[in-house]
Amino acid sequence: MRSEIVYGPYREHVQGYLEHSNTVLCLTYEQMHQDRGSVVLKVADFLGVSLSDADVDNIAKNTSFEVMKANPDTNFRQWEDNGLVSGTEEGTFMRKGVVGDWRNYFTEEESEAFLKWRNEEVAPLN
Repeated sequence: MRSEIVYGPYREHVQGYLEHSNTVLCLTYEQMHQDRGSVVLKVADFLGVSLSDADVDNIAKNTSFEVMKANPDTNFRQWEDNGLVSGTEEGTFMRKGVVGDWRNYFTEEESEAFLKWRNEEVAPLN
């Protein structure tokens, strides 16, 4: 919220991508969590690739949180092996895969500040 991150200020950084929707496809975790199959189709359409129903089902299955968390090629366990994060449930790269779980970690004051920040108008990039 203080813009003290790489590629910050965050909202303005993301806004830059949204302004190029003809060449950049922006998706949210919430969209993928709600209906991964339609997101797979949206990505395929954006890339100009046609997929069979079986392809969509296979991609949706293999990009589920549960499958990716168990897959060493996608779960960033090497971060634990190299000491970049601890190996506890709270410290793993892939935690729960639950939309809105941040609310369980923020105090009421932090939640209010975040929601206020989220709803502020984003300054134009020009």
